[in-house]
Amino acid sequence: MDVNIKEHRCLTMKGGPYELNDDARKIIYFSSSGELYISASHEKSYWVLAFIDKLRRNRVKFTVELVSIEEITQLYSQNVGFSGEETQSSGRQEEVISIIRNAVGIKASDIHIIVRENVTNIKYRVDGELRRYQELSESDGNDICATIYQTMCDVAEPVFNPRRSQDARLMSSSLEKCGLYGGRIATRPTDSGLLMVIRLLYDRGSNNLELEHLGYTGEQVALINRMTARRFGINILSGPTGSGKSTTLECVLKRIIAQREGKAHVLTLGDPPEYRISGAVQTPIQCDKNDDDAISREWARAISNAMRLDPDILMCGEVRDLHSAVATFRAAMTGHGVWTTVHANDALAILTRLQDIGVSPAILTDASLLTGLISQVLARKLCPHCRKPWHRYAQHVAPDIRQRVEKYCQIANVFLRGDGCKACGFSGISGRTVVAEVVEPDNTLMEIYISQGKSAARRYWVEQMGGLTRNHILIQMINQGLIDPCEGERDVCMLDDDEGAGLCPRPQ
Repeated sequence: MDVNIKEHRCLTMKGGPYELNDDARKIIYFSSSGELYISASHEKSYWVLAFIDKLRRNRVKFTVELVSIEEITQLYSQNVGFSGEETQSSGRQEEVISIIRNAVGIKASDIHIIVRENVTNIKYRVDGELRRYQELSESDGNDICATIYQTMCDVAEPVFNPRRSQDARLMSSSLEKCGLYGGRIATRPTDSGLLMVIRLLYDRGSNNLELEHLGYTGEQVALINRMTARRFGINILSGPTGSGKSTTLECVLKRIIAQREGKAHVLTLGDPPEYRISGAVQTPIQCDKNDDDAISREWARAISNAMRLDPDILMCGEVRDLHSAVATFRAAMTGHGVWTTVHANDALAILTRLQDIGVSPAILTDASLLTGLISQVLARKLCPHCRKPWHRYAQHVAPDIRQRVEKYCQIANVFLRGDGCKACGFSGISGRTVVAEVVEPDNTLMEIYISQGKSAARRYWVEQMGGLTRNHILIQMINQGLIDPCEGERDVCMLDDDEGAGLCPRPQ
């Protein structure tokens, strides 16, 4: 191949109108003179077929040349590229980096880019609440979303399509500039535009996060320590999306690695791995993320494959359906310690969820196999500098809430959310805390669940096993001045939930 680079410009390099990500540029090179150079061994690859389809849809004339990967690499290394276009793309990237850095600076968990007719709103989720950050034009919003998806992601489709849902992952070079470990991207068309959400994943490195720091009580930590000490068994964590399950699992796995002095093989399966865990081998789930059946099959296949990789402890990100549940239970039955998650409303509702997806009751209620049930939610913590004492501001609280607070809480110790100050960024909130339930099942609990149902099993857990409900923990934290009772009811549960369920709770 003999190409005179002075006679053409590369359209697929960074800054070009057909810019490709790093992986696609290894096998595709498109010049301004219409030559499309493709790696001969990748002629039928997804990247190539999608790029050709894009050219045809845009009615671009081209001729295909099949070459080696080395020749494509040489073309890119010799091409001087663009000036104005590259500068414009680079400027957009810098704008995106600035948006993400600002979010990182205030410890946001997510960035929402909402493109509507005539306007784009950018919002940050901080401590569970969306805060408005910036307003741009509709065209700027579309450009920013396209720039993120097509030039700053390494796991994505070749072409950004605002008219359908797409998923992607920020590439490592972008993450380094923003001070992040990972960034997950999801898009979806709306009735008048586009929504893009970026989940920010932080690299906590050697930070020694402990369960106590997250909000778990001493009694709950002792129960979890018993779970981590077991050689085999399934321990399942539940909670809504964004409730900190991944952070809790990170703490648990780091604790196991430390307890066993690095001599245990800890293997994780993630979609993708969310945090770096020193001492663990972390592996991604790889399949078509737009195909639910493919995802289901791959989870089950990955768990079965993991058992052949000699793990002592296996963490699989989620039990999604019967296939992944069966594979997970099989891993525990063959002598592995397993940690995973499901979506359920409380700790004992995990049993109901597993039963609902088809797990056999005989396996489900084996207390030697299912060794731990944990449920958690996150509640906003009051800023200690600007919180307001209950006795001064109780008259502003709705009568029904005021009645419950005065019945169940120690009102001398209760505080409400303040108006904000410099210490909390004028939000009145200072981070979030876990409110959890931790159950170490025994055979009697399981027998009661099967014969009498979840409510009876929950009463046994509280009254005979000394279980701490999330209602109890919430009231405890309100009495410590940590949580506004009004927001606690929104984030966690009603203050009278235990009484409504006929429980005889432990005294505060």
